[in-house]
Amino acid sequence: MTTTRTNRSLTTLIGLATCLGLGAQARAQDVAITNARVIDSKGAELKDATILVKDGRIVEIGPKVKVPYDATEIDAKGKVVFPGMVLADTSEGMDRANESVPVGPYLNVLDSIDPSRLFFEESLREGHTTLHVIQGEDAVVTGLGRVLHPIGMTVSEMTVRGETALRIVTAGKRGFDRVKQRALLRETFAELTDYVEGVAEKRYAEEEKKEQREVTVPPAKARELGMKLLRPGDLDDKHRNLWLLTQGKLDAFVSVPRAQDAAFAVQLAEENGFLARTTFVLGTEAHKAVAVFKAAKRPVILDGTLYHRQRDPLTGEEEETFVPAVFAAAKIPFALLPDARGIGGRYLWYQAARCVREGVDRATALQAITSVPAAILGLGERKGEIAKGRDADLLILSGDPLEITTTVEQVLIGGRVVYERAKDYRLRMLNSGAQDDDKTSDEDKKSDDDKKSDDDKTSDGDKTSDDDKTSDDDKTSDDEKGDKSDEQGGK
Repeated sequence: MTTTRTNRSLTTLIGLATCLGLGAQARAQDVAITNARVIDSKGAELKDATILVKDGRIVEIGPKVKVPYDATEIDAKGKVVFPGMVLADTSEGMDRANESVPVGPYLNVLDSIDPSRLFFEESLREGHTTLHVIQGEDAVVTGLGRVLHPIGMTVSEMTVRGETALRIVTAGKRGFDRVKQRALLRETFAELTDYVEGVAEKRYAEEEKKEQREVTVPPAKARELGMKLLRPGDLDDKHRNLWLLTQGKLDAFVSVPRAQDAAFAVQLAEENGFLARTTFVLGTEAHKAVAVFKAAKRPVILDGTLYHRQRDPLTGEEEETFVPAVFAAAKIPFALLPDARGIGGRYLWYQAARCVREGVDRATALQAITSVPAAILGLGERKGEIAKGRDADLLILSGDPLEITTTVEQVLIGGRVVYERAKDYRLRMLNSGAQDDDKTSDEDKKSDDDKKSDDDKTSDGDKTSDDDKTSDDDKTSDDEKGDKSDEQGGK
């Protein structure tokens, strides 16, 4: 009896452990995508290829890859496999895009991201597998951004890289003109220097006291020596992230709305020691300062509008410039952003297709939505490419990534299938809703026809009734006339 109970308990525990381990087992399972047409970030193709994924990473790729017997096989015959697209800069997915404080480097989007936002679901549907969420441009200095996968129940589950960058905005905050905004930026970094030097001097004095030595050096030298002893924990929350930025420990996303802001932006980054980790986020008019950005030797992120339009002051004629073509010609790496103001512009692949249409090299356009933004986010060795050792963030498409008729059939993140168009409930309901509308329209039309038929029938019935009534009246009249004749004859 005791043995039976023990066996039952063991069986229950094993069953429970198996159930609890299913998620981890699914994540670790080998995956083989077979019979695929593979297009990488440079546009190079492999036909009838197999991609083997193990522990979330690509371990082998080619036409003659042996598929393990226990691997989950995804047959991609007739489909295209393309790297997951990378969105380098977005303020979507949060409670609010901007905070009320103009200078808030102590803030963190971790506290504002809402995993239940529809934005993340739409990102999967659109093939965006890596997202950099950071506060918007209605600020002077923002809080820390965060790189996410658009899948997960909590922010920690979604996080690829936490505490990535601060955004510094050179112009354009509401209520600020350029003079005021630039003055506040200079003041912010000057105050940071004064504060850090004071902490460094104090830190040096504490260290000398610990060693039971008197401070014998001048204050300037004490500050210099103390700087080597500083740790992030020595600084308060208000200053810590800005200091890490100046020490090259954080990235900077420097927003440059217009060409006149370019030189100031580069100078600010150089003087405060963070140019080497700066990405410039440009407005369309800023393309006129392309020489400044080329000299800075840093990548840029282009506004989703892509075109800059202005009127010639002499002729009054409208001039149009396709901005990505300017940076492509200058050989400056650039990443593309969606354009929320257009229908197709919301898709990164559509933005890349526009580049090709306007004469930008196909490889450059594809890299602008894959490998370049991945490198900007410090993930160039993991994301944005199909190669051995890279994360298996892959899209299975119905056709070429830049064809307008192409749809995202499946999305894999870390080798796991996280989206399937065939099982997209919201999309299915949307499509069925359109069909229901057509069906309702047909039913309404049929109902109208039936009603008309009934009305005609009723009209005919009424007409027959009137005819019968007239006939009866005539008959009654004749009978009365006959009776009257009989009466006269009888007389």
